[in-house]
Amino acid sequence: MIVISGSFLRQGAVFAQKGVISRLQADTLTTDSTRYVDLMNQLAGQFQHRQLDTCFLYLCKAREVAQRLGYASGEAAAYRGLGSYYTYRDNSYLSFRFYLDALNLYKELEDSAGICQTSMHLGVYYQFEKQYDEAGAYMKRALDISKRLKNDSLLMVLRANYYFMYVSNLRAGRSSDFVDRKRANRALAIARQRAVRMGDERLLFYTGMLQAQELIYSKTAEAEGVAKLTALVADAERKGYVYHAMYGSSHLASYKARSHHADSLIFQRQMVRLALEGGFRELALPVVAKLYAWYDNHNMSDSASFYGSVMLDIVEKEEQSKTQGELDYIDYYMQEKKLRALQLQHDYQQQLLDKKAMEIRGRYAVIIFLTILLILTVLLLVDVNRSHRRSRRNAIQLGQKNREISEKNALLRTNDDFKNKLISLIAHDFRVPLNHIIDITDLLKDQSLEYDEAISLFRKLETKSQHTLHVFDSILRWIRSQLSGFVYAPVVCRPADMIREALEILKDNCKEKALTIRLDVSDDLQLLADREMLQFVHRNLLHNAVKFSPAQGTLHITAVVEGDKGTISFSDEGRGVDPAVLQYLFEYRNREKDRGRTNGGAGLALIICKDFMDKMGGTIQAINNPGNGSTFSYTLPLVKEGTIQEQ
Repeated sequence: MIVISGSFLRQGAVFAQKGVISRLQADTLTTDSTRYVDLMNQLAGQFQHRQLDTCFLYLCKAREVAQRLGYASGEAAAYRGLGSYYTYRDNSYLSFRFYLDALNLYKELEDSAGICQTSMHLGVYYQFEKQYDEAGAYMKRALDISKRLKNDSLLMVLRANYYFMYVSNLRAGRSSDFVDRKRANRALAIARQRAVRMGDERLLFYTGMLQAQELIYSKTAEAEGVAKLTALVADAERKGYVYHAMYGSSHLASYKARSHHADSLIFQRQMVRLALEGGFRELALPVVAKLYAWYDNHNMSDSASFYGSVMLDIVEKEEQSKTQGELDYIDYYMQEKKLRALQLQHDYQQQLLDKKAMEIRGRYAVIIFLTILLILTVLLLVDVNRSHRRSRRNAIQLGQKNREISEKNALLRTNDDFKNKLISLIAHDFRVPLNHIIDITDLLKDQSLEYDEAISLFRKLETKSQHTLHVFDSILRWIRSQLSGFVYAPVVCRPADMIREALEILKDNCKEKALTIRLDVSDDLQLLADREMLQFVHRNLLHNAVKFSPAQGTLHITAVVEGDKGTISFSDEGRGVDPAVLQYLFEYRNREKDRGRTNGGAGLALIICKDFMDKMGGTIQAINNPGNGSTFSYTLPLVKEGTIQEQ
């Protein structure tokens, strides 16, 4: 479904004309300023339905300059635009995060128009996610705000999207108190009238296509609706509105396929061509897969090969886009930590200046004292006593300042060390699933696969991507809670459930080696730990055990309770650890000297495991088994009744 974003609207303006784009591009010669940020955001809005990659470049420029200038309004507009961009990139996670960041900024600025537009975006987002109650709440909030603003440009976009929500609910077979047929049709008619009056080409295409679909699905004027939609597609392509033309072609292809018309393939190919031209690759992927399957089933190898190559290229670029977008988002959150570090540095410099000022005042006091001593011998004892008291007070203050400076330096070192461990943690947890995804894409690129095999690999690729995103999301939540420095907040953890969760990521590796997993850990066993730290230890120890286990081997996972502590052990049947390396396995020293003798072992990840265990009040150890293989285990305190609630 096409959704007009409503971004970068201005009252009474004529939108999406080529002359408007040329004028905006000419104005971009200005130097970095708030005006430059606004121009970049406006250009991004003009290219949003023409060329998505160009739109993204303008949004990145706008965000970069706005952050450098501290221009919060321009930064919020860029985030809102990035939310729409990732919607078209089929990345719902980043789309939602950028919309939410934009909404929070607009609330800080008390910008009612920005809150209204972003609430509308979030309403449409929840509608696509089939969370209809949340979608209705956000759209109702946007409509209420727009009525108070009396902004015709914004109101007509809201009415068009209101009709879209009605159609979406209707096709999902769901009724809603917020959206009904009468109000939806009236909203579409009003939006159409205002679009004609204001000359808004994008909204004219949008409302026109919605009306044409209404004719087609009503089954009373199908031919008229098809003719109208066909004409709108041709006109949209001629005027450069690639996304509108692609959207219309998609609906024509769907209608033709349902009606068993022979020319449905023509519109499917047209839709794919337009999607590739405008940069809307991810949205065309299902149609490309259908075309590949059709040509492959009809033994048309040249066409099947072409669409197979297109499909592979889309998948590869989609993975690259998701990975880069998620890394950019992590970098965005790390900026807050950098700002705090700069503030600490500023405070330190100010303390040095205060110290020098105190030293200068001390020198003046000595000079004055000597002068008074020479001139006024009568007041000698009084002046000596006064100077002595002043010196003691200065010494106490100086000692306090020195202690504060030492504490600040220690805090900076601690934060820097913690940051490095976080980066290493992310790199370790993401390397294995991302390597699996790369292996799958290489297989798709280098081999000619049957349709069923390709579908199986695509499902495997989807599963790996979902696991990677799940791990990323949980680690990101933990990182954000620790940005101001490490704070240990233990919760009740059930190792049995956590180990099963970690094994889900490694089930393909276990299946390939035909490993037998014997989990002998009681579901009732509860340990006191930081959940994300403990899960990192689980993933690392399980990964190493699976990696070094022989084919058709057995991996034993056991638990032992002794006193107020519990020990979890992971035993494999591999070749074990080199005895020369074993004693230094969890230490920083000798890592360079012993590199190459760890047989591809844990390295930095095991050192991080040791550090995490120290912070949680536990221990970690490794031994070689008497026969073969090795056993890695950790020990943590048991949960005492009534001490902490389970999370």
